Amino acid sequence: MTTTITADDIRALAQSTDADPALAVADGGVRLVPQATDADGHIVYTRADLVRDYGEEVTDVQAEVLAAGLTAQLP
Repeated sequence: MTTTITADDIRALAQSTDADPALAVADGGVRLVPQATDADGHIVYTRADLVRDYGEEVTDVQAEVLAAGLTAQLP
């Protein structure tokens, strides 16, 4: 089974109000975790990365492209 990061995952990360949110792969799925440092599993992308790469706002097209790129990089 292949793990897939979706545009909805990216949008959830962008909209999170947690202190240091991140997307992590754990137990065969992608989860939004409130603290990147507390994540069990492999951190894929943090909100800090998202803001650095795309700014505070992410378009639907950017979310789709980013999700596809991150999914392609998963082991």
